Amino acid sequence: MIKRIVISGFLIGSLSACEGMNTAGMVNAASSLFQAASISDTEIQTLAVRSQQELDQQNTIAGSNNSYTVRLNKITRNLKSYNGQALDYKVYLNQEVNAFALPNGSIRVYSGLMDKMTDPELLFVIGHEIGHVMNGHSKSQARTNLLTLAARQAGAASGNSIVASLSGNEIGTLAHNLVNAQYSQSHELDADSFGLKVLQENNYDKSHAVSALRKLGGGGGGFFSTHPDSAKRADRIEKM
Repeated sequence: MIKRIVISGFLIGSLSACEGMNTAGMVNAASSLFQAASISDTEIQTLAVRSQQELDQQNTIAGSNNSYTVRLNKITRNLKSYNGQALDYKVYLNQEVNAFALPNGSIRVYSGLMDKMTDPELLFVIGHEIGHVMNGHSKSQARTNLLTLAARQAGAASGNSIVASLSGNEIGTLAHNLVNAQYSQSHELDADSFGLKVLQENNYDKSHAVSALRKLGGGGGGFFSTHPDSAKRADRIEKM
C-alpha cells in the first residue's frame, strides 16, 4: 500500500511543479501507473493471452502434421502441464535460434532452435522456459513492462483496467518486449536449475543441459542476446 501511495503521490505532486504541461494528461498517466502497480494476476493472464494471439498472428506456425510439430509433441509428451499449470506449445517456422514462454504457459519454440538442438537439449531449453513461468519470472516481466508503459501513457481512462485499455500497437510492443525479456542473473540460474530438474524427471543426465548451453554460448541474436553468459552457466551445471 505504501508503495502505491508513493508512486501516485510522486506523479500527482509533480503536476504543480510542471507549468505549461497537460494536467489532465498527467493525472490520467498517474491513474494508469497506479492501475499497473496494482494489476491482478487475472489481468496478467489476459495480457499474456492477448500477447500470445498477437505473436501467433505475426509468425508462421507449423501445422499439426509438420515434422517440427511432431518432434516437439514427442519431446513434450510428459509436459502438457506442470504442477497444475497448463502448457501450450507451438513451433514458429523461423530460423532464429529462440524460444520464449508467456505467463499463461504459452511456450513458443523456433524451428531454428530445433535445428540446432538434440531432443534432450531441446527438453532442457523448454524446461528452462517453463521455469520462468513456474517461478513467476515471466509474470514479473509482464508487470514491469506494464509499469513502464503506464508511466508514459496519458490516455487510459480512470477506473478502467489498464490491460483492457491497451491498443493493438501497445499490445504488439508489450508482446515484443516479453519475447525479448532480459531476465536477471538469479532468474536465469533458477530457470537453469528448473530445466535440469525437468531433464532428470525425464531420465536424462545433466550433460544435455551443459551441451545445450555451450551451443547457446556462441553469440548472436534471439536466445543468445536474452540469455547471456551461457558458457558460464554451463560450467556451473557441470560442477553440480
